[in-house]
Amino acid sequence: MIRHPERLLAGWLVLLLLAAPLPFGGVTPWAAALLRGFSLVALILAALALDRPAVLRPAAPAAALAGMALLGLLQCAPLPAGLAAALSPEHVQLRDQAAGLAGSPIPARLTLTATATAAAALAWAAAAAAFVAAAVAGRRRELRRWLGGAVLAGALFQVFFGARDWFARATTLWGVDLGASATRLRGTFVNPNHLSVYLEMALPLAFAWGWWAARRSAEKGRLERRLLLVIPPFMLWLTLFAGLSFTSSRAGLLAALAGVTVQGLLIARNQGRWWAAPLGALVALAGVVLAAWLGLRQGGLGRLLTTSVWDVSLGSRMREYAAALELWGRFPVTGIGLGAFRDAFPLVQPADVWGALWHPHSDLLEVLVTAGLAGAVILAAGLWALLRRLFAVLRDGGRSEDRAAALAALGVLASVGLHAGLDFGLTMPANSLTLAVLLGGVTAARVRSGSAQLDGAREDPPAVPSADLEDVDARPQRRLRAQGRGVAGERRPDRKSAQGSAVEP
Repeated sequence: MIRHPERLLAGWLVLLLLAAPLPFGGVTPWAAALLRGFSLVALILAALALDRPAVLRPAAPAAALAGMALLGLLQCAPLPAGLAAALSPEHVQLRDQAAGLAGSPIPARLTLTATATAAAALAWAAAAAAFVAAAVAGRRRELRRWLGGAVLAGALFQVFFGARDWFARATTLWGVDLGASATRLRGTFVNPNHLSVYLEMALPLAFAWGWWAARRSAEKGRLERRLLLVIPPFMLWLTLFAGLSFTSSRAGLLAALAGVTVQGLLIARNQGRWWAAPLGALVALAGVVLAAWLGLRQGGLGRLLTTSVWDVSLGSRMREYAAALELWGRFPVTGIGLGAFRDAFPLVQPADVWGALWHPHSDLLEVLVTAGLAGAVILAAGLWALLRRLFAVLRDGGRSEDRAAALAALGVLASVGLHAGLDFGLTMPANSLTLAVLLGGVTAARVRSGSAQLDGAREDPPAVPSADLEDVDARPQRRLRAQGRGVAGERRPDRKSAQGSAVEP
């Protein structure tokens, strides 16, 4: 019998988060297979740590990820010709052409490449498993700190490891020749743009940590104690932003600025102080000033400022998007099949868009093309459920640390969501796994009784583990109330009996 299953689960997830980006972002076949297998192990550990199924209700968004996996299995399964024709006539027509050339019957499927679709379905299932496992571990804020700390530590490693290769103008990564010198920061990723997605998930964590530290510093009387709380997250954010700037990713820079701006707006909205709305924009401006001071003429800032509507890469990207939409128009309901974009895109590929494209330069567009309207509806439902839960935690989280976690998750969604519309960074297994763990862990944060929740149920205060209340100290609040003041920016419930709402530190 495992004595501390939740700690074992969280420790496993920490190791998974730290190791996932190291083998080229997990993009190699063996690394991707390992990450999927390790995600399944995490799900098994989560089942051992689960005391009652009801705690999984906040993790309902994982059902959308599992639904995408099931859709992939349906796409690669042999179907009756009549059913396949009703769902996707174009698939049946191509099947008939292929059968005529092969001279033998071919099963009707809703994908052009069954092997690739099955592999993609496993990737979606692994993301669902990681989400659920993180939700089980994230019920305790101590373990959520482990997960967030692992992401921040991994991001710092990527920046410093990449800086070493960048200064050396290295042409290899882990002994593999990449064919060109490192003129952009790439960390352990082959493509610098994919590293920028990873850093975009760490930046909102550092910002939310800084916001929480600033609020807690108001309770510290001595200036040096306040500075010790606020300076580390602030310096961490600037370091990570500088690293992102060195990736020279235009979409990454825009996404990071959008994420921190959204976080500033959320802080102002949640506290009812709209004068604080420019906070995120001011922090973003500090990052831009830092990037300019570092002289990034060829970096993301310089590339962004020199981008125009006549840019050659931009024009090619627009033609690629138009062709991908044309491809979706031929397979509108169920798509061409998960993971089948490389095999299907030649059907509509323009002559001036050269090369074999494994993915379109938009994760959102790829979902529409490969999963059709069915997949888009599934993911939209999951996103709606996720946003409801995160906003409930941000508004009614039992502790300020819980609300900071929701602020971080919403910043991650804003940043990664924008970048996902402009590139395919989430196709990197390390990025998708990290995103699933971060979001899953935050959904498990508790909300105060009577708040709007995903499942409409009330929290059960007696079920709160005593370890979560061990550092509650009401003395600062009592002192402030004795002076006729409350904690700055804090909306605190009235103290109740032991059966009332959770007490906030």
